[in-house]
Formats: sequence, C-alpha cells, structure tokens
Amino acid sequence: MLIGHSVDAGAENPTREKCTCNLDPDDPPADGAWVKNATACWSTEVKDLNWCDIVVESLQGSQATQTTSMELFGNASNPPVLVDVLHSRFDKFLQVSAVEGGPVDLKQLADIVTSRLKENAALIANCVTALADRKRGFVQDGDGGVVCRVSEVSGWLRLEIPVEGARIVYMVAPAA
Repeated sequence: MLIGHSVDAGAENPTREKCTCNLDPDDPPADGAWVKNATACWSTEVKDLNWCDIVVESLQGSQATQTTSMELFGNASNPPVLVDVLHSRFDKFLQVSAVEGGPVDLKQLADIVTSRLKENAALIANCVTALADRKRGFVQDGDGGVVCRVSEVSGWLRLEIPVEGARIVYMVAPAA
C-alpha cells in the first residue's frame, strides 16, 4: 500500500463536489481539491475553516485498485473484520496526519471514528456489498450521522463520518 500526502489545498466552502477523490476528470472544480489518479483516499473536511485535506492511500493502477477494493470485498460478509480493515487504514491516515499537522484534534478524531466504525459495522458491510455488486445510487444512513453511499455517477464508495466541526470521508474506487 502506498500512502502519500497531497498538497494542502484551501477550498471555499468545501463540499463533496469541491473536495474529493473521485471527481469526474472532465469537469474539475474551479476551487477546492481533488485527486485524479487515486483509487482510495481519506479526506478531512473542516466546515468552519473552509478547509479540506486529502491523503491518498492507493494510486491508480490495476494492482492498487484490486488490492484496495478486493480486501474490502473479501470481508463484506464479516462486519467485525471489515471494521478492523477500515480501522487499520484509518490508523495509517492518522499517522500521516500527525506528521503533517492540521486543525483537527487527532486524539478526539481517533476516538470518534473508532466508535462510529464499530457501531455502523452492518451499514459498512451493506455498502461494501453494494460496491461489489455495482449498485450505483446506493445510500444508507447509519448511527451518529454516518452515511455510506455508492456514487450514482462514479460508482465509488463514499463513507462519511461526522466529527465535531468536520467530516472524515473514506473513498474507494470500484474494482476494475
């Protein structure tokens, strides 16, 4: 797995459309941040600061796409293991964030995300199954404001976890 940190990019009113890993490359935003060569990434969107940060987990390529999505698909029927997979990826995201810094309290972030992943294990399994089955437009709301969806346009999985004043988002491309 390759973990890299993208260039910090300020964004006016960061939204899903302006601060993303899975934007249509033919329609880049006028402002915000996007990663055009990733198959998986984490994003932190801080509402009050009009700020977002994207940490690339996997760059584009058949090996990266297969590794990221297949690891998730292989554990969709076992929600506790699936949560462990996501948690280990989240821990790597925190390690990068700790080095780079940012306006979010990482200790608080870790506690909230860990809790929300566990309490939404069934939702996450449903969403990963929808991704594997290529069910574009799938959306399911969970506990604590967590939302998991498979994009109607791109087919990407998007797991949104709200934390105080921010939203942590995990995005994964469908397998090739």
